[in-house]
Amino acid sequence: MTDITNDDLQSLRSAFEPLVGLRITWLSIPTGALVGFEPSQIAVIVNTLLDAILPQIKFLASDKDNAAKLAGVGLSKAPGVIGQREAYPDYVHLSGRRVELKGLFVDNPELDLKRPPTDREPSARLKENITMDIIDPANDALLVAAVQLRKDPSGLCSPYITDIGVFSMVQCVRARDKSLADRGGRWIDGIPNVIKKTRVASLKGGKKLQKADFEKDTNFGKLKRIPYEPLQTFMRKHGAI
Repeated sequence: MTDITNDDLQSLRSAFEPLVGLRITWLSIPTGALVGFEPSQIAVIVNTLLDAILPQIKFLASDKDNAAKLAGVGLSKAPGVIGQREAYPDYVHLSGRRVELKGLFVDNPELDLKRPPTDREPSARLKENITMDIIDPANDALLVAAVQLRKDPSGLCSPYITDIGVFSMVQCVRARDKSLADRGGRWIDGIPNVIKKTRVASLKGGKKLQKADFEKDTNFGKLKRIPYEPLQTFMRKHGAI
């Protein structure tokens, strides 16, 4: 089966273009309250809201012109399995393409958040439940929405979608899985595992590794660690790498 084409991805990017610059009015935070939040905590709140609101994006329109534009985004929630919390994919586009959404929270240095001594790595990832056997290579895309908290006209702070990236899902997953293999990792009972640091010497000594020599890869699938150049470029653009 052929992969989704660059033209297909560009068409989706054009369809999603009205999202850029959009203020998510469903969340407003008093500026003075931000000192109680770390950027990563705000990111969880915003990404959860983004996931719920995109299929209902038309309700964010502030005037009739915006309403008409946003109605054309064409996303609807994909049918999931009852009881399954994280079904794949997130959305179906009116073109028939399937879309998985990931939010990339971009810190705003102009706001007084409770920042830790060192930056925390963005948590967005393609988890192990997204595997080659459930992907439709010709139709599946990854939509990454860069979101930043900004002051809105009322003086409160709201999330704004500042940029979007649309990528081939199958290419991202191939790169993710190849990275695991290149690091000496392997899938064990459906879980991506890497060699324990304490067992690296055994590997260098030529000993045959056993199941006990591996541990779960806790960074598996993080977007900044997927060596797919278009995705890496987008992450660098927004300071995530």
